[in-house]
Amino acid sequence: MTSDKMNKITLISLFLLVISFTGIAQTFSDDPAVKKREVFNSINENELEKYVHYLTHTKYKGRLAGSPEYMKVAEYVAGLFEQWGIEPLGDDESYFQYFDWPYTEVLSTGSLTLFSGGKMYPMGSPKDYYPGAASDNGTTRAEVVFAGYGISAPELEYDDYAGINVDGKIVMIAGSMPYEGKNTDSIGMWASYSSPVYKVRNAYENGAAGVLYMGKLASPGMPYYKDFRMVHIDDHVSEQILSAPADSLLVEIRQQMSPRSFSTGYEAEITAETRHHGVGKTANVIGYIPGNDKELAGEAIVLGAHLDGQGYLGFDLPGALDNASGVADVLAAARALSQFKGQMNRSVVFVLFGGEEVGLIGSRLYCDNPVFSPEQTLLFMNLDMVGNGTGLALWHAESYPQILKYFQNNNEDYVQRSLRATQGSMPVGRPRTDGVVFMQHGFRTFHVSTTDRVNPMYYHDPRDTADNLTYDIMRDVSRLLFLGVLDLSNDAGIRASEMFLIE
Repeated sequence: MTSDKMNKITLISLFLLVISFTGIAQTFSDDPAVKKREVFNSINENELEKYVHYLTHTKYKGRLAGSPEYMKVAEYVAGLFEQWGIEPLGDDESYFQYFDWPYTEVLSTGSLTLFSGGKMYPMGSPKDYYPGAASDNGTTRAEVVFAGYGISAPELEYDDYAGINVDGKIVMIAGSMPYEGKNTDSIGMWASYSSPVYKVRNAYENGAAGVLYMGKLASPGMPYYKDFRMVHIDDHVSEQILSAPADSLLVEIRQQMSPRSFSTGYEAEITAETRHHGVGKTANVIGYIPGNDKELAGEAIVLGAHLDGQGYLGFDLPGALDNASGVADVLAAARALSQFKGQMNRSVVFVLFGGEEVGLIGSRLYCDNPVFSPEQTLLFMNLDMVGNGTGLALWHAESYPQILKYFQNNNEDYVQRSLRATQGSMPVGRPRTDGVVFMQHGFRTFHVSTTDRVNPMYYHDPRDTADNLTYDIMRDVSRLLFLGVLDLSNDAGIRASEMFLIE
């Protein structure tokens, strides 16, 4: 790490120590059992709420991968790691595993106007549409063509663009895919075609000048194309254009497995106010507590959560549940575990991923260049959207009872929440979270979750705010992580290299 970077992180750390975490730092007992209980109790709702409010502050503009605002949040996390004595494990002895990522600034909501039968229908954001996160600056007005699912899959004998001309036009397309069956091989063949990134690229390659993407959802991973603009439209907008509920047409496509594309009789005008940056810098943030045993220190338990969010679309997208909640839970567990530095035999790694929302980029980078290989990693625990509910869950954990017992026993003795666990299986279809990337790369993986939702869930939505989280369940997620990892780190009776992996 350069001296400038180190000085910057140190200043951040001191600032946080003074104003952000007063009351957290304390002296604990020398008695191991008493200390465990004291550190357990030190994890509280107030700590977690402070992390979340910091991460979701408007000045960070939704933590978009590639942006300077994202890197400021990454520096904040690195400053905490340094403050707690967690050692860097990134590039060049820093906390950062860097990668380049282009990004697009959305400066305003832009505009969307529909035209039909001599009438003009102005739309408003965010009620009627969300602007596209990667639209080129400027205006497009063109005929609207409904192109079903926007898929061209010759090997599956399916093409929504067959028999229609969309050159210079705006296509309206739906998410997901026409296949509704449960055959895993078929799901696998269709999976790549369900990606919004693929659908937008396919529209562009078919000559379209823009897209009305059905389903109002912030989607920061869309590709940028020169002179190409898009918006994500609400269901009532697509119903107006189609003169029928969209699903009535999509059901027919799914039932017949045959495209039904046509000109809608509408024109649309999309205006975007954006600034594209062809070069952007982002990073995973990685720190670790080295193990204290000559042999077991070469094995690791890894806790991970994605740090990036959905960016800014002319309105704030705080990304509190998705995924400031997961980051806060990892941070609270990391602070607690740092109190036992030198007392854990296995190494414990903390990874905050960049670029999850734009295509699982950060987790793929880590898995392609792991500090601890799959054979050296006893367990990876992924935390994504873990701040709403009253129960706890460890998906895929029943496949590893030797590991699961540490979390079950500590939950029974200390946390005392309902705790669900499931058998593991390799997910099919398009991966949607970092944990699946780790599974695909051969890492033993638990997906940490919460159950029995308390508040409404707002996914990629401006209402995903810090005030909509349930901090008592976040407290108990962090407490369970702390207890389970602490005990598991000292079990010499199980070895990472000797345990099976889900295939």
